[in-house]
Amino acid sequence: MEGQYQARRLADFVSFMESHKAAITMTRLAVAWAILPVGRDASWTLRLTDVRGFARYVANINPRTEVPPVGILPPLNRAQPFVYSEAEINALLTAALALPPANTLRR
Repeated sequence: MEGQYQARRLADFVSFMESHKAAITMTRLAVAWAILPVGRDASWTLRLTDVRGFARYVANINPRTEVPPVGILPPLNRAQPFVYSEAEINALLTAALALPPANTLRR
C-alpha cells in the first residue's frame, strides 16, 4: 500500500519539476515541493525521503542530479502524548459500555 502512496507522491514531484521546467532534480526545488502542504510538517520528511531515493536512482543516469541531503529539513516537534491512568481507562470503558444502543457495534 505504501508503494502506491510513494508512486503518487513521486508523480506529483515530477509534475512539480516539469511545471518549473527543471530538467534535473535540484535540492532547492525538492525542498520547495516537500514543504508544499503548509501546516503538514509530519509529511515533509517523508516526501523528501521519497525524492532522495528517486534522485539517487536518477543520479546513476544523469550525474548532474542533486540528491537532497539527510537532515536538511527541521526535525518534527511532536506533541507530548497524554498517558491515561488505569482509573481513567476504566472510566472510559465503563462510559463506552453505557452508550446506547446495546447489542450493536457502536460500543
